[in-house]
Amino acid sequence: MGEDLLVGREARTWSLLLGVMMWLPAELDAYLERVVGVSHAEYQVVRWLSAGEDRELHMTRLAATANVTPSHLSRIVARLERRGWIERSPDPDDARRTLARLTPDGAATVAACEPGYAAEVRRLVFAHLQRDQVDQLADIAEAVLTPLRPDCVAALPGP
Repeated sequence: MGEDLLVGREARTWSLLLGVMMWLPAELDAYLERVVGVSHAEYQVVRWLSAGEDRELHMTRLAATANVTPSHLSRIVARLERRGWIERSPDPDDARRTLARLTPDGAATVAACEPGYAAEVRRLVFAHLQRDQVDQLADIAEAVLTPLRPDCVAALPGP
């Protein structure tokens, strides 16, 4: 019976993790909505595009790195296109693929928002952790995420 249910430390740990997964994005959504009028998922899309050397990615790669489904990404990109932050175009090397490109207005938005976003993440997460806990959190997150989405882990910059 014990292996059929989450009990004790596993139950508590799972509940804590669920709380973080629910409430941390909600806090970041509220912050980003207040300062720039976008959701956390929308901000992650422009943030990932801004990190690239040429500020463009194939939509499938962008969906993986921004941690959204391709259909959700299409809706997000459509909203960001209306704001003038992203442009889509066929890949000149493979017309079956679509490129998303950050516009100068999108890049300026990320540049203006990133210091405040980083401060908010530090306030909500890292201010409560010791250095060794940050390393442990990174190791744990990678261990859990890798079998679920190795493409996401592979797209991340190194430590």
